[in-house]
Amino acid sequence: MKVGVAVAATRCFTVFALCVVAACDDNATSVSPTRGVNSEILRELLPPPPSVLPVSLDSVTFTSPKSLVIGGVPATYSASITNRQRDGFNLLALEGFVTQGAVRRAAGAQLLQCGAPLGILPPLFTCVRSGQTLSAANSGAGIGTLLPGAAVVVVELVRTHLGVRTVIDAKSVPITLTAPTGGTVANVTVSPANATLTRGATMTLTATAWNASGQPVAATFTWTSSSPAIASVNGAGVVTAVALGGPVTITASASGRSATASITVATSTPGTITVNGAQQFQTMTGWEALQEIGQAECDPRAYLAYRNQVLDRAVNEIGINRIRVGLRSGYENPTDYFLQFRAGRLTFNEWKTHWFQILNDNSNPFVTNTLGYNWGYLDYVIEQIILPLRQRLQAQGENLWFNLSYTGATLGTVHANNTDEYTEFVLAAFQHIRQKYSITPNSLELANEPNFAHWTPQQLAKDLLAVKIRLNQAGFFPEFVGPTGSGIVASTQYFDQMIAVPGVAQALNEISYHRFGVVLPSDLQGLARRASQYRMRTAMLEHGGSGHDHLYEDLTIANVSAWQQFGLAFCTDVDRGSMYFYVSGATVGQNSPVVNTGRLTKMLRQYFRYVRLGAVRVGAVTKDARFAPVAFRNTNGKYVVVVKAANAGSFSVAGLPAGTYGIDYTTAVDYMKPLPNVVITGTQAVTAAIPAAGVLTIFRR
Repeated sequence: MKVGVAVAATRCFTVFALCVVAACDDNATSVSPTRGVNSEILRELLPPPPSVLPVSLDSVTFTSPKSLVIGGVPATYSASITNRQRDGFNLLALEGFVTQGAVRRAAGAQLLQCGAPLGILPPLFTCVRSGQTLSAANSGAGIGTLLPGAAVVVVELVRTHLGVRTVIDAKSVPITLTAPTGGTVANVTVSPANATLTRGATMTLTATAWNASGQPVAATFTWTSSSPAIASVNGAGVVTAVALGGPVTITASASGRSATASITVATSTPGTITVNGAQQFQTMTGWEALQEIGQAECDPRAYLAYRNQVLDRAVNEIGINRIRVGLRSGYENPTDYFLQFRAGRLTFNEWKTHWFQILNDNSNPFVTNTLGYNWGYLDYVIEQIILPLRQRLQAQGENLWFNLSYTGATLGTVHANNTDEYTEFVLAAFQHIRQKYSITPNSLELANEPNFAHWTPQQLAKDLLAVKIRLNQAGFFPEFVGPTGSGIVASTQYFDQMIAVPGVAQALNEISYHRFGVVLPSDLQGLARRASQYRMRTAMLEHGGSGHDHLYEDLTIANVSAWQQFGLAFCTDVDRGSMYFYVSGATVGQNSPVVNTGRLTKMLRQYFRYVRLGAVRVGAVTKDARFAPVAFRNTNGKYVVVVKAANAGSFSVAGLPAGTYGIDYTTAVDYMKPLPNVVITGTQAVTAAIPAAGVLTIFRR
């Protein structure tokens, strides 16, 4: 993930970012206001200045009515914050945004000052900004066009430090976006424009009226079908597939303007997918999550209440079986600041300033001073996440992949410039984990995003070879993962230089990348070719905001063996698409936690839950462009076929062994919707149907 860091910046300031996000839209694309950076970087790599203590957002109040007319008169609102801050640069701003799915519209910015812009504020103050406005304009800066519908106003409290904007707190208020009345209809659109349904299936078309300026306007639509005997439509735009045939033209009309959609009603098995178990690709090493469930930042009462539910659902609902645990460089320091934080002697932000503060244990990297390390937070993560997940997976006959990842690469040079010090630190961590918990990590991720750090590809290659020897000599035989660049291009460039170093081809097991920035199919193909050439695996190990479309590309083009969106869970009232679960009602001061499955997670679950550690991807092809299949054979010999459907339809899957198969699917409306079991004998095919775009999974019972 790429971060532009303005090193010369010496002041920090706080802003509000005001956003509107679509509500009740499980098929929308998440857009995070801070997508230029991810929370791993925010929490791990750029600690705030020590002088700044927590700032909290108190409230957001809207005047009645709680709605906005698109392009109409702005609504007024007020927001207040409580700031516990000793001194600093206290110029605040309210930045307004309106988003719906992937659409984001800027709504202007308002300065907010609490005292003089450069003044020193008292230790505790409340700042209130009232009478501000929020509009839903479709002009000016922004991406896409707003449409009428339910939405949520989100006010985010953001601090910018060293060029990085960090979301500190957020509040939300439901709101409705409506089309302006009285406008002249110049154009009408219908979405989707094409669809294929199976007989008896239904789908809802959406019509929108636009004025000459390209703004949506209120309109009453009349719906008609060119052949109701094949595909009928009611006054709400709901199409019902009646009989085989088509295409049928569905027309939406308003004020003399109209638009159409083409509907085809196909047989119950229009698509054929063929599975070829003899064709084998990658072996899976896990569905990964970052070591984050809010164990340090959420309300401690709420955390205790929701922790077990998150862990249970991580295993039993979505199928997580690999965890990335950060090996923070600051663990090489005799002072355990985490214990001081837990005891209440340090605030969270004060503790955070020490995460990567390295104090060398001694001057001899081959003689380890065990008193020179602090493992308090590492132990806490292992006890709160690793061990419980491991126990839950073992209870169902499976294992957890423990990926230990060096973090803090962008800060300090003690480890980056000294291979012996780096290997001593890693070995000390492995020895501590084995001695205290009788477990060892399955893999070592050499460094997190080294392209933002002091690590050159040649240095990383040297560290890989040295740490492998040192760990092996001590009786540790993990697999090695790298280079884990912020994007696939950076990762490929690092790999190409690392592989030129003799011995790397034999030492590196998994070529890893993050998915930030532009990712082209050719980039994924290039990485897959390199992995095949050197007999290595590939892994996509971070991209908050990635969903099942990216997962399918990574599985079938880059041939990844492991895949991670981002954190396992966190306390927030807003689903940002970067956590598998988001826990509402659990921020500091709240104690009414509700664990929610993320919108993107619901589709990912159709892959994660049934394709297990050690599964081998096998061949699966179709000529039907509506369906994108991928098939696996688990270690118990049972097959899984996951089908990404572009729209409603049915299909048959041939080439599966005889037996009983379960089927379930997820769409924007239905989650984990089960269908009746199917029993096949001989060379019979499994037939299945999905009522809308989504993901359907067929799995051997």
